[in-house]
Amino acid sequence: MTAPSTHLAAGALPSVSVCFPAYNEQETIEGVLEEAHALLAGAGFEYEILVCDDGSTDRTGRIVDEFAGRVPKMRVIHHPRNLGIHDTFEHLYREAAMAFVFLNSTDRQWDTRILLDMLPLTRDFDIIIASRREKYYRLDRRFVSWGFNLVPRLVFGVPTYDAGAVKLVQREIIERFGLVSRSPFSEGERLIRAARAGYRIANRPTDTSPRRMGRARGISRQLVIDALLDVPRVWRALRAESAVAAIVEKRTAESSNADRP
Repeated sequence: MTAPSTHLAAGALPSVSVCFPAYNEQETIEGVLEEAHALLAGAGFEYEILVCDDGSTDRTGRIVDEFAGRVPKMRVIHHPRNLGIHDTFEHLYREAAMAFVFLNSTDRQWDTRILLDMLPLTRDFDIIIASRREKYYRLDRRFVSWGFNLVPRLVFGVPTYDAGAVKLVQREIIERFGLVSRSPFSEGERLIRAARAGYRIANRPTDTSPRRMGRARGISRQLVIDALLDVPRVWRALRAESAVAAIVEKRTAESSNADRP
């Protein structure tokens, strides 16, 4: 496998796509975007703000469109209907244009200012995870989150720390790996693939806040089932890819030996 080769010059900060998924967030979205714009406008690095309205039925879509009309470095994606967290995240990742992608929530759990603390770590790491020191979940949601992060370590030998947390990810990683997950386990799969390919992952424990406005959508039974089905799907895909890579390596070695006098 080819190891990552991107290195930042001393003192340099990479460009960043700051992404926000949004679904029925009319109570918080404008304030979150105002704070992000004020922070980034004076930060001294290239950036864009990218929002995906996932078929909101409240005023979220109108609010983000009006805000984008005032902010030149902002783009908005609209889903005609609610597609869910997995499709929304992946759409944002595909649309991001900068060197790194920072995908945050709009419910104020993570303050966008943590980006300024994470960016200097990109000199040594390709993915920085803003893992939560405290998760403001009910007991059942805590159990699901615990399992979601235990499985990659047990099955794939890769710690994901807090795969559902806010992350700063080198866009090269997003573009390099085709994922097979069909659920939010894609966040764990991307970390697994990146770690196996030699990318450097840092865990940065972060203080977060409980959701104060709007309604937490939680996690459905079907979403848990879909994530569980993704585990063997990813395992089979990685096993098949490793087998193909081994065959190619063997044939390359045999061809090289045959060419020697």
